[in-house]
Amino acid sequence: MFWKARKHEAAIAQDNTMKYSDLFYRSLFDHNPDIVFYLDINGVITLPNERFSEFLGYDPKEIVLSKTEKFLQSDKVSSYIKRFKKVLTGEKQYVNTVLLDKNGKPIDFCLIMIPAKTDNRVIGVFVIAEDMTYRKLLEQSLEEAELKFKSLADGASFGIFIISDGKLTYGNPKLYEFLDPYFCVDDCLFDHIKPSDQTDLSSFINEAKPMEKNISFPFKLEKQDGTQAYFECHVKKTFYQNQITIVGLLQDVTKRKKAEDLTRHLADHDELTDLPNRRFFRKKLTEEIMISQTLQRKFAVMYLDMDQFKHINDTLGHPIGDQLLIQFSNRLSDLLDEDHFIARLSGDEFLVLVPNIVNLDQVIHLSNKIINTSEVPFLIEDYRLFVNISIGISIYPNDGDDSATLVRHADSALHKAKEKGQNKVQIHTSSMDIESYKLFNLESDLRQSLELNQFELYYQPKVDGTTHQIVGAEALIRWNHPKWGLVSPQEFIPLAEEMGMMYKIDRWIEQTVCEQNKAWQNAGLPAIPISINLSANRFLENNLMSDIMGILSKTGLDSNYLEVEIVESSLLENEKIVYSILDGLQSEGIRINLDDFGTGYSSLSYLKRFKGKINTLKIDKSFIDDLSETNEESSNFITKSIIELAHHLKMDVVAEGVETREQLKILQDFKCNIIQGYVFSKPVSTDEFAELLRNEKLNDPTVERQENVTNRENRRKYFRIDLDIPLHGSITLVQFHEKKVNLGKTTILIENIGLGGLRFLSDLRFGVDPSLTLEIETKILGKVIKRQGSVVWVKELKSSIFQYGFKFSIEENERTNLSQLLNKFAILLRNDHHVPDCDFITTDKYDFFKRKKHI
Repeated sequence: MFWKARKHEAAIAQDNTMKYSDLFYRSLFDHNPDIVFYLDINGVITLPNERFSEFLGYDPKEIVLSKTEKFLQSDKVSSYIKRFKKVLTGEKQYVNTVLLDKNGKPIDFCLIMIPAKTDNRVIGVFVIAEDMTYRKLLEQSLEEAELKFKSLADGASFGIFIISDGKLTYGNPKLYEFLDPYFCVDDCLFDHIKPSDQTDLSSFINEAKPMEKNISFPFKLEKQDGTQAYFECHVKKTFYQNQITIVGLLQDVTKRKKAEDLTRHLADHDELTDLPNRRFFRKKLTEEIMISQTLQRKFAVMYLDMDQFKHINDTLGHPIGDQLLIQFSNRLSDLLDEDHFIARLSGDEFLVLVPNIVNLDQVIHLSNKIINTSEVPFLIEDYRLFVNISIGISIYPNDGDDSATLVRHADSALHKAKEKGQNKVQIHTSSMDIESYKLFNLESDLRQSLELNQFELYYQPKVDGTTHQIVGAEALIRWNHPKWGLVSPQEFIPLAEEMGMMYKIDRWIEQTVCEQNKAWQNAGLPAIPISINLSANRFLENNLMSDIMGILSKTGLDSNYLEVEIVESSLLENEKIVYSILDGLQSEGIRINLDDFGTGYSSLSYLKRFKGKINTLKIDKSFIDDLSETNEESSNFITKSIIELAHHLKMDVVAEGVETREQLKILQDFKCNIIQGYVFSKPVSTDEFAELLRNEKLNDPTVERQENVTNRENRRKYFRIDLDIPLHGSITLVQFHEKKVNLGKTTILIENIGLGGLRFLSDLRFGVDPSLTLEIETKILGKVIKRQGSVVWVKELKSSIFQYGFKFSIEENERTNLSQLLNKFAILLRNDHHVPDCDFITTDKYDFFKRKKHI
């Protein structure tokens, strides 16, 4: 019984398994998303799934017991039958065919035909019909995409490539066009990239994750003939067909690179000569400063100028001038080494950087080589042109530790070289004199002078030639420099004009003069007109009238008490504009003085044209200086004629720069209205002028000044030898406010000398400042005397001629040696004013300085 029960249970279990299996496969058959059907060995459909009817639109009754051929497109039947027969042999078959739906619409299908076997015998065929419509669309889309890619890639202006497993698997035509002239692309695309770029590329390929980032890098290729091409490569790492693949673009940037190089070249080079320009030179100079500072070495900056270039340009024309510049640049480049850096600034100015110099002789030798090239003429068209070359030199670090200072000092040395004549060299460190050194210091300080309230006005009286009454004054600006003392306008005005500061300075003068004159009147002092000097540029400015009238209105000063002084060049500009300005000033009651009359080219001719528009003529000092009662030459006649002509034209006349009684007497005889000069008063400060104005009249101050000198002489500790004929001497600055300097020498005249100091004359202005250590040199009895010291007092004898008291800084043993020499000198002077072996001058001391300015 037990075994029967077990057997029964097993039969039930097997029956259930078969039921479950039948249900499983039946579900797979009926609910398959594809069309599934069963064929007997005759090809008759005995069992279709529901999808067959749903997809093709046939009723199930129209499908069952029908052959597959019924649903096939007619041209596909033959192929199907062949495949069906192969399936009956036990082979699975795939058939791409076309089924027709109920409406006759063809649909692409892939028939998967599987033999149904039992007992190792084929009893029928299972068919799975997979809809190929989407796949066909996808394939078509891929084909279209491939076609588009091929079209774009083939016509692209850049190279496209694909590298798999280190080999080039695809390259468009442009890639081969780019690279075939240089190497075979199929060998290895990146072998010809420079090693540094190869390293970056290898790192990218090995470390970057696919699709993470791309890399761009430039490289250069070169043909055997030396021709170069520049490329930019952009690559990205990705997976393709289960392999690491590099996809990239290649651009030929040769033209762009050359254009960029050209733009960069033009930005740094002179268009005419192709030499580096000022911008490039400053950059190179800054680099050289850093190098020389690190290596503790020196270098030189040479500033070159061709002396005759402007004349050649003006007479022969700019094309000839341009060719001259080109030839000179080529000659200079051929002469100098590759270590020297040459630049053209503008016009005929060039700069040369000479690195790593050992001594000055090296630079001087090079300068002489450059100058010697001027001995060979420049051949341009039918002309043989000769030029002279002037060279100024500055040395790093002696003459500056920045590019601007070094160039400026070389430029200053150049001006000194040009003053010495043609084909000259000037080194800034060894030859700059006190005057030039002072100008350099003034230039750096000038920009802040207004803000620091360092300017002040001095006033020089204008005096009635007969009554000696003050009838006016001229306002003269002075710069009260904290280190140099009072600086005259002749020294800083040219700098201010060059720096573009004159408008601000002129406005300050106009404002200050009006305020001060009104203040004097409010204080009860006599009301007189004060004149201000206007440069040609300021006189022709559009806002001149509005500025002046605004200041007069603000200060409350009547316009009758303001005069403007203009120079002749102001009248030589646009005549219509000049007429308009003169009429405008006259209409407001402002008088016009014509300054420095007699020095221009057309003085007499324009007096007639401007009759009634100019109120006063100021005779130039050069005529006054030559006036003489004993030696009446042309100056007396010209001066008298000017005075008479001015009176005839209803103009007043001012003689400026009158310094002697003799000059005053002559001018009084010539009936000159107004006298201005040292014979009455030098320019004085605001407070001093107020005192003069309070007295209303002036006397000749010569006696009073002499008494002051006598009192000072009596207070001396050591004796002095007064020289009837001054000695030549030279002066140089050795220390300036605790800074040692190395300058050239400037000529002075020594009027007396003793054990404690000396008195000298100079056309330079020094302040009374013990922090300025000077060294004076002269020759007495064949022995050169050098003594250092400082200025202890100063007096202006004439315009721009100064007398100084100089105190020695001397040890007692040196004073003993000097005493022996001076005692011998004093004894010899008693018998002869011209002691031999001494540097006595041979002209009048004032004539000496007058001639010195024209040398």
